[in-house]
Amino acid sequence: MFDPDYRAALAEFLPHAGRDYAEGRNTDNGPDRPRTVSALSPWIRLRVLPEWEVIAEVLQQHSAEAASKFIDEVFWRTYWKGWLQLRPSIWSEYRDRVHALLGSEAQTPGFQQAMAGQTGIDCFDAWARELVATGYLHNHARMWTASIWIHTLKLPWELGADWFWRHLLDGDAASNTLSWRWVAGLQTVGKTYLATRENIRRYTGDRFEVTGKLATEPVALAAAPPPPLQPLVPPSEIAPGRRVGLLLTDDDLSAGEWVPARAEVAACAAWFPRAIYAQMGLAEPVVRFRRQAMQLAHDAAGGAGVWDTESDFKNWLENSKIEVLVMAEPQIGIWSELMPDLVAMCRDAGIELVPLRHAWDERLWPRASHGFFRFKKEIPQALRELIPSP
Repeated sequence: MFDPDYRAALAEFLPHAGRDYAEGRNTDNGPDRPRTVSALSPWIRLRVLPEWEVIAEVLQQHSAEAASKFIDEVFWRTYWKGWLQLRPSIWSEYRDRVHALLGSEAQTPGFQQAMAGQTGIDCFDAWARELVATGYLHNHARMWTASIWIHTLKLPWELGADWFWRHLLDGDAASNTLSWRWVAGLQTVGKTYLATRENIRRYTGDRFEVTGKLATEPVALAAAPPPPLQPLVPPSEIAPGRRVGLLLTDDDLSAGEWVPARAEVAACAAWFPRAIYAQMGLAEPVVRFRRQAMQLAHDAAGGAGVWDTESDFKNWLENSKIEVLVMAEPQIGIWSELMPDLVAMCRDAGIELVPLRHAWDERLWPRASHGFFRFKKEIPQALRELIPSP
């Protein structure tokens, strides 16, 4: 379903990024029928197809007004990333909670039945199977599934978010975690999302009977106020005259394109944290998709190798003769958790580690301090500043 030919997928979607998308984006026709959305999110997640590039392609064929619904959705992804980047403790608290729950509730029959698609709620069971089989769900189906998981099945939202993250090809720490928090009523105080039989039947073309009684009242979950904003670290600078290496990660595979404009790169390699992903239970299709995408980006950048083990990466560091290792600044998530180990490895090899922030993130992440609709006001100016003119 998601082969490496993302350019063909983009070209196929572009004519539909305006009115067709705006009118049909809430409809989920099912995995075996034509899609009303782009389905480009797995490549956008890895920045094989970065946000600024896909928007530039859309604006070649549509005005910003005509494609506003699609453009908004791309900016939603950036907004979630910025929101979490400014509040990193939300992620660490969520991961701690997942670990605790996996040791207690993970073996309960209700949890196992939900993940296996055996709840007796026909739509939920179909989406559970589709998630595992394809690594993808329509955004509306994600909302319905999360709502039924939390409010009807009364399962911990953290385990649902972890289930999605482990199976989605576009699994993103910020978008996934914060969207589940929103459905649960924790992200925006006083707002929850309840799936209804009528809504599901309407936007799936009556594909489901919606067997089972769905919750009519949300589960009341206690929500602590969001933590204080943690300002972003100022962008790093590289002293001139030093031998620079580039590290590619699956957080931002576009780095091979934009980092060389900021620093003369003498060596390049990629590190794929396969062992970490195995510990976290990432589904094999997700691991395979990310590894394949990394290989393609690495080859395009003329890298020296994609290292799957920490020892191979350490050997490259020690033999590369670089003085500075640059990388795209990781979003809050798995790579931010790996940073202390990476810093230690570089220190042991006598190498300075310098994260660089792309102009897109530098411009937009700080604006994610409040709600999306305040953030949305930044979009017109961001398009003028960050999207190349045709």
